[in-house]
Amino acid sequence: MLYLLDTFKPYTMKKIILSAVAIIAFAFNGKAQAPDLMFETWGDAAPPFVTIDDPVGWASLNALTAVGTDTSVTQETIAPNQGLISAKIMTVDVNGAAIPNPYTTGDIDTAGILVMGKINALPSPGLTYGKPMAGRPAVLAFTCKYSPMPGDSAFVLAYLTRYNGSSRDTIAWGKYATGATTTSFAANSLTMNYDPAFSTVVADTMLVFASSSVYSHPGAKVGSTFYIDAMSWSGYNSINEATLPSTISIFPNPTTNNISFTSKLNADAVEVLDITGRRIGVYPMIGNALTIETSSFSSGMYIFNVLNDKKEVINRGKFEVTK
Repeated sequence: MLYLLDTFKPYTMKKIILSAVAIIAFAFNGKAQAPDLMFETWGDAAPPFVTIDDPVGWASLNALTAVGTDTSVTQETIAPNQGLISAKIMTVDVNGAAIPNPYTTGDIDTAGILVMGKINALPSPGLTYGKPMAGRPAVLAFTCKYSPMPGDSAFVLAYLTRYNGSSRDTIAWGKYATGATTTSFAANSLTMNYDPAFSTVVADTMLVFASSSVYSHPGAKVGSTFYIDAMSWSGYNSINEATLPSTISIFPNPTTNNISFTSKLNADAVEVLDITGRRIGVYPMIGNALTIETSSFSSGMYIFNVLNDKKEVINRGKFEVTK
């Protein structure tokens, strides 16, 4: 189950976007795209009626321009942090939809949000949250600056989840928040907090929110502006290998051209990640055995997960590739 802490819940954003997407549903099928973490690539939020852009792989209130809401996310090109473009998120008056406040009675009528996901038209209007990833990264880094109205604050919120066959488990979450005025971009980050109940689970989806206003207290103000750029995952939150039985053997380690795996338990595949948690590949095992060619791998340390037929991690470890 996915919980959002100190911000509004996923159903809220769906209600925000519902009326606008209903207008354009027949024209937009929300093709999936990998999120641009550098915010350099932008595309129409909801063509052809809404010509305001969103960063590729992200969604915002811009689709609501069809029903009179001001543009909430725009390109910052005059003084971007890295590259040619940064994302500028501004809290605006929201028209055409009611936003229930999950913390107090009444509705929120102001918002500024950028969420990793896409707008859907079919089978029903709304948002799909999250984008595929694999791993257990330790840190989400980014650069940002903030120009708040009095009493307001901004946040970046990240979740890592995995589908368990019937619902999504939240593997980890992290939060950054600020109410301070900053006039230049600064490096910031949030640390992912991993749930011990999922100590042997690798996430398959990432979900990131960035907002120019916070809603856990009164004070979301029209005009608060949050700039963000240069997101990147780093590090790896390791799983305690000592808690797993010694049922896998690998040879040779270190390796140069290939490495072989043999499992004492019934195993379906081996997932290989680099030291940052980026997935290199998933390789099927035949008869609980597998040889992977590593000649194309860069030198360095790699992490492997041995998976059963339910995609559960039954063993894990590390190997090194040398040239």
